[in-house]
Amino acid sequence: MKKTIIIVLVVLFAGWHTTQAQDLSMYHLLNDSAYQTVEEYQTGNKYQKDAILFMDMVAETHPYYVKADRREEWFGKKKGLLERCKDFQTDEEFIDALIDVLGPLHDKHTDIWTLKRLSERKTEALMKMNPQEMKARADRAHIMRPHTSWYDTQYFPEQGICYLQFNKCSNASNYPFPKFLDDMFAEMEKADMKTLVVDVQYNPGGNDGLCFELLQRLYPFREMKMMTAYMRFSDLAAIMDPSISQMKKKWEDEGHKDELYKLPTGQLPADYQQPKIFDGKVVFVQGETTYSSAGTLLVHARDNHIGTIIGTISTYSPSHYGNIALYRFPNTNAYGTISTRYFIRPDVEHENEKVLEPDVIIDLYDKDAVWQYIVDNYGKKE
Repeated sequence: MKKTIIIVLVVLFAGWHTTQAQDLSMYHLLNDSAYQTVEEYQTGNKYQKDAILFMDMVAETHPYYVKADRREEWFGKKKGLLERCKDFQTDEEFIDALIDVLGPLHDKHTDIWTLKRLSERKTEALMKMNPQEMKARADRAHIMRPHTSWYDTQYFPEQGICYLQFNKCSNASNYPFPKFLDDMFAEMEKADMKTLVVDVQYNPGGNDGLCFELLQRLYPFREMKMMTAYMRFSDLAAIMDPSISQMKKKWEDEGHKDELYKLPTGQLPADYQQPKIFDGKVVFVQGETTYSSAGTLLVHARDNHIGTIIGTISTYSPSHYGNIALYRFPNTNAYGTISTRYFIRPDVEHENEKVLEPDVIIDLYDKDAVWQYIVDNYGKKE
């Protein structure tokens, strides 16, 4: 029996549209008890109070600010932010100001929002879909338009192609991903299909473990180069995961300061059985909403020379911040997520590249044209 692989190295949470749909009780209330005797806090309005908490929390939590000189630069923005907060009338104005202060660190892992803002984002996302996509959202006859399931396949034996639409890195309770993959590859072998198309253009992320379930069927797992993960110890991260408290204390007792903790690489069990490796062509499709764990899938594919990536330039960085902590403010109706770890891509020589560029850049708007390109270039030749 094949074992499900659990990789300690890279455990990312889903993007903002997944985390923000969670129960709001999961968001930790920022504690302001230590500020009750601080005059700056006591004399401020509700926006200034939450701005003070925000500045301190980011400085103590985000991996980028582990260095003292970066924290000094960060706190240099505090005076201007508090001045802006004097005249705010709405939580939306307040959120916009915090996003401005975050600058480039504002992404789908480190974000701030209200319920109103969340609703607006969802509406905006729907409005960006063209009418054909909205009409065909659940229509499997449209090959590359978004399906409602987290993962499913369509087989095209005449073209020698299996099309896998992988929309969320989460296990379906009635059809776990490892079983799904075993069935898919068995069907491909039976029908002699030599091309696998993995479409993650709609995938915002989730559980990295599912990505490695697929990757180990495409490449020898023991030989695969993996991401390196670093953790920033913080009080907020410890609240989200109590085991971090002991790790944090041990790390600091050993004299470490202003350093990220390198997480140990996950080890395969001694009795690990390598699944049969697919020996055909693999084509990955990347889109503007490919993110988080889905991005991790493509980064490992690229850095291990697995298959071909087509589509649009990524909206994520191959080396990136992630593994979010959830929080909410005590004085306003704002919520937030913040990264607690830094992930370096397997190909460390390209650590600082900001995007993952496809091997073939294709406009994904015209789905029929994209599919025809795949058939013409990667399908079975007559």
